[in-house]
Amino acid sequence: MPANSDSVSPTIIRNVHKEDQRLHNLLYRKSKLESVNETSALLSGFAIVAIVELSLDSYIEHKSGDGLIICYAIVSCLLVGIHLLALLMSMCILPELKSVIRQSDMWMNNENTKPLSSLNIYIEIAWVVSTGLGLFLFIIELCLIFWIKVSGFSQTAAIAALVTLCLVGCPFILFAVGFYFRVARAKVHLHQTDLEIIERGAIARGIFTNTSINPTETNR
Repeated sequence: MPANSDSVSPTIIRNVHKEDQRLHNLLYRKSKLESVNETSALLSGFAIVAIVELSLDSYIEHKSGDGLIICYAIVSCLLVGIHLLALLMSMCILPELKSVIRQSDMWMNNENTKPLSSLNIYIEIAWVVSTGLGLFLFIIELCLIFWIKVSGFSQTAAIAALVTLCLVGCPFILFAVGFYFRVARAKVHLHQTDLEIIERGAIARGIFTNTSINPTETNR
Protein backbone atom coordinates (compact mmCIF):
# COMPACT_ATOMS: atom_id res chain seq x y z
CA MET A 1 0.00 0.00 0.00
CA PRO A 2 1.58 3.33 -0.99
CA ALA A 3 2.33 5.78 1.72
CA ASN A 4 0.07 8.77 2.03
CA SER A 5 1.79 11.84 0.59
CA ASP A 6 0.02 14.07 3.12
CA SER A 7 1.51 12.25 6.12
CA VAL A 8 4.83 13.78 7.10
CA SER A 9 6.99 12.70 9.99
CA PRO A 10 6.78 15.05 13.00
CA THR A 11 10.57 14.96 13.26
CA ILE A 12 10.90 16.27 9.69
CA ILE A 13 8.37 19.02 10.38
CA ARG A 14 10.21 20.02 13.55
CA ASN A 15 13.59 20.08 11.77
CA VAL A 16 12.21 22.17 8.89
CA HIS A 17 10.67 24.57 11.41
CA LYS A 18 13.99 24.92 13.23
CA GLU A 19 15.85 25.56 9.98
CA ASP A 20 13.29 28.11 8.85
CA GLN A 21 13.38 29.75 12.28
CA ARG A 22 17.17 30.09 12.21
CA LEU A 23 17.07 31.59 8.73
CA HIS A 24 14.20 33.85 9.73
CA ASN A 25 16.23 35.11 12.71
CA LEU A 26 19.16 35.91 10.43
CA LEU A 27 16.92 37.80 8.00
CA TYR A 28 15.38 39.69 10.92
CA ARG A 29 18.81 40.74 12.19
CA LYS A 30 19.79 41.73 8.65
CA SER A 31 16.77 44.05 8.39
CA LYS A 32 17.69 45.55 11.78
CA LEU A 33 21.24 46.30 10.67
CA GLU A 34 20.02 47.82 7.41
CA SER A 35 17.69 50.16 9.30
CA VAL A 36 20.55 51.04 11.68
CA ASN A 37 22.79 51.77 8.71
CA GLU A 38 20.33 54.16 7.09
CA THR A 39 19.15 55.87 10.29
CA SER A 40 22.62 56.43 11.75
CA ALA A 41 24.08 57.73 8.49
CA LEU A 42 21.17 60.15 8.03
CA LEU A 43 21.04 61.51 11.58
CA SER A 44 24.79 61.80 12.02
CA GLY A 45 24.91 63.78 8.77
CA PHE A 46 22.15 66.09 9.98
CA ALA A 47 23.95 66.58 13.31
CA ILE A 48 27.24 67.47 11.63
CA VAL A 49 25.48 69.94 9.33
CA ALA A 50 23.77 71.53 12.35
CA ILE A 51 27.12 71.88 14.13
CA VAL A 52 28.70 73.52 11.08
CA GLU A 53 25.77 75.84 10.32
CA LEU A 54 25.35 77.08 13.89
CA SER A 55 27.58 80.16 13.92
CA LEU A 56 27.71 81.72 17.37
CA ASP A 57 29.43 84.81 15.93
CA SER A 58 26.07 85.85 14.45
CA TYR A 59 24.58 86.17 17.94
CA ILE A 60 27.04 88.60 19.56
CA GLU A 61 24.27 90.87 20.78
CA HIS A 62 22.28 87.94 22.16
CA LYS A 63 24.87 85.76 23.86
CA SER A 64 23.81 82.46 25.34
CA GLY A 65 25.05 81.24 28.69
CA ASP A 66 28.14 79.08 28.98
CA GLY A 67 26.08 76.27 30.49
CA LEU A 68 23.80 76.18 27.46
CA ILE A 69 26.76 76.10 25.04
CA ILE A 70 28.40 73.31 27.10
CA CYS A 71 25.18 71.26 27.01
CA TYR A 72 24.91 71.78 23.25
CA ALA A 73 28.52 70.67 22.72
CA ILE A 74 28.10 67.55 24.88
CA VAL A 75 24.80 66.53 23.25
CA SER A 76 26.24 67.10 19.76
CA CYS A 77 29.30 64.96 20.50
CA LEU A 78 27.16 62.20 22.00
CA LEU A 79 24.73 62.30 19.07
CA VAL A 80 27.42 62.04 16.40
CA GLY A 81 29.47 59.54 18.43
CA ILE A 82 26.75 57.00 19.13
CA HIS A 83 25.47 57.12 15.56
CA LEU A 84 28.97 56.58 14.21
CA LEU A 85 29.40 53.68 16.66
CA ALA A 86 26.12 52.10 15.50
CA LEU A 87 27.15 52.72 11.89
CA LEU A 88 30.50 51.01 12.49
CA MET A 89 28.79 47.96 14.04
CA SER A 90 26.32 47.64 11.18
CA MET A 91 28.98 48.08 8.49
CA CYS A 92 31.17 45.38 10.06
CA ILE A 93 28.45 42.82 10.87
CA LEU A 94 26.12 43.24 7.87
CA PRO A 95 28.49 41.80 5.20
CA GLU A 96 29.20 38.77 7.39
CA LEU A 97 25.48 38.26 7.96
CA LYS A 98 24.70 38.45 4.24
CA SER A 99 27.46 35.94 3.52
CA VAL A 100 26.06 33.47 6.07
CA ILE A 101 22.54 33.83 4.63
CA ARG A 102 23.84 33.12 1.10
CA GLN A 103 25.58 29.98 2.42
CA SER A 104 22.53 28.72 4.33
CA ASP A 105 22.53 25.39 2.44
CA MET A 106 25.88 24.50 4.01
CA TRP A 107 24.83 24.83 7.68
CA MET A 108 21.09 24.17 7.65
CA ASN A 109 21.54 20.40 7.81
CA ASN A 110 23.34 20.71 11.16
CA GLU A 111 20.80 21.26 13.94
CA ASN A 112 23.42 22.48 16.42
CA THR A 113 24.75 25.24 14.18
CA LYS A 114 23.73 28.78 15.12
CA PRO A 115 25.78 31.07 12.87
CA LEU A 116 26.85 34.45 14.24
CA SER A 117 24.94 33.88 17.48
CA SER A 118 27.78 35.54 19.41
CA LEU A 119 27.11 38.82 17.54
CA ASN A 120 23.47 39.08 18.63
CA ILE A 121 24.33 41.36 21.54
CA TYR A 122 26.17 43.79 19.24
CA ILE A 123 23.24 43.85 16.81
CA GLU A 124 20.82 44.64 19.62
CA ILE A 125 23.10 47.36 21.01
CA ALA A 126 23.45 48.99 17.59
CA TRP A 127 19.70 48.87 17.02
CA VAL A 128 18.76 50.32 20.43
CA VAL A 129 21.47 52.99 20.25
CA SER A 130 20.51 54.10 16.74
CA THR A 131 16.71 53.96 16.86
CA GLY A 132 16.20 54.76 20.54
CA LEU A 133 18.93 56.79 22.20
CA GLY A 134 20.06 58.44 18.96
CA LEU A 135 16.60 59.77 18.10
CA PHE A 136 16.09 60.98 21.67
CA LEU A 137 19.38 62.91 21.60
CA PHE A 138 18.39 64.35 18.21
CA ILE A 139 15.23 65.82 19.74
CA ILE A 140 17.26 67.28 22.64
CA GLU A 141 19.68 68.85 20.17
CA LEU A 142 16.80 70.44 18.29
CA CYS A 143 15.59 71.97 21.57
CA LEU A 144 19.05 73.41 22.27
CA ILE A 145 19.44 74.79 18.74
CA PHE A 146 16.04 76.48 18.84
CA TRP A 147 16.79 78.04 22.21
CA ILE A 148 20.25 79.29 21.20
CA LYS A 149 19.08 80.75 17.88
CA VAL A 150 15.65 82.07 18.83
CA SER A 151 15.66 82.95 22.54
CA GLY A 152 17.81 86.05 22.04
CA PHE A 153 15.23 87.51 19.63
CA SER A 154 11.98 86.20 21.07
CA GLN A 155 11.54 84.27 24.28
CA THR A 156 7.94 83.48 23.34
CA ALA A 157 8.97 81.86 20.05
CA ALA A 158 11.68 79.83 21.79
CA ILE A 159 9.24 78.61 24.45
CA ALA A 160 6.68 77.75 21.75
CA ALA A 161 9.29 75.71 19.90
CA LEU A 162 10.25 73.85 23.09
CA VAL A 163 6.61 73.12 23.93
CA THR A 164 6.03 71.79 20.41
CA LEU A 165 9.06 69.53 20.62
CA CYS A 166 7.93 68.30 24.04
CA LEU A 167 4.52 67.43 22.60
CA VAL A 168 6.32 65.44 19.90
CA GLY A 169 8.85 63.92 22.30
CA CYS A 170 6.39 62.58 24.89
CA PRO A 171 4.57 60.23 22.46
CA PHE A 172 7.98 59.27 21.08
CA ILE A 173 9.22 58.21 24.52
CA LEU A 174 5.99 56.40 25.36
CA PHE A 175 6.02 54.50 22.07
CA ALA A 176 9.71 53.61 22.35
CA VAL A 177 9.42 52.30 25.92
CA GLY A 178 6.24 50.36 25.14
CA PHE A 179 7.66 48.95 21.93
CA TYR A 180 10.94 47.77 23.46
CA PHE A 181 9.04 46.28 26.40
CA ARG A 182 6.76 44.29 24.07
CA VAL A 183 9.71 43.13 21.98
CA ALA A 184 11.52 41.92 25.11
CA ARG A 185 8.40 40.15 26.36
CA ALA A 186 7.89 38.45 22.97
CA LYS A 187 11.50 37.22 22.98
CA VAL A 188 11.11 35.81 26.49
CA HIS A 189 7.95 34.02 25.38
CA LEU A 190 9.74 32.55 22.35
CA HIS A 191 12.62 31.30 24.52
CA GLN A 192 10.16 29.72 26.96
CA THR A 193 8.37 28.03 24.06
CA ASP A 194 11.67 26.66 22.72
CA LEU A 195 12.60 25.33 26.15
CA GLU A 196 9.22 23.61 26.47
CA ILE A 197 9.65 22.02 23.03
CA ILE A 198 13.13 20.79 23.98
CA GLU A 199 11.83 19.42 27.27
CA ARG A 200 8.94 17.59 25.59
CA GLY A 201 11.32 16.14 23.01
CA ALA A 202 13.69 14.97 25.74
CA ILE A 203 10.84 13.33 27.66
CA ALA A 204 9.60 11.65 24.45
CA ARG A 205 13.07 10.21 23.87
CA GLY A 206 13.25 8.84 27.39
CA ILE A 207 16.00 11.14 28.68
CA PHE A 208 13.86 12.15 31.63
CA THR A 209 11.90 9.47 33.45
CA ASN A 210 9.35 10.05 36.14
CA THR A 211 9.55 6.49 37.50
CA SER A 212 11.34 6.15 40.79
CA ILE A 213 13.22 3.05 41.90
CA ASN A 214 11.67 1.20 44.83
CA PRO A 215 14.20 1.04 47.72
CA THR A 216 13.06 -2.46 48.69
CA GLU A 217 13.86 -3.70 45.21
CA THR A 218 17.38 -2.29 45.35
CA ASN A 219 18.09 -4.22 48.58
CA ARG A 220 17.26 -7.55 47.00
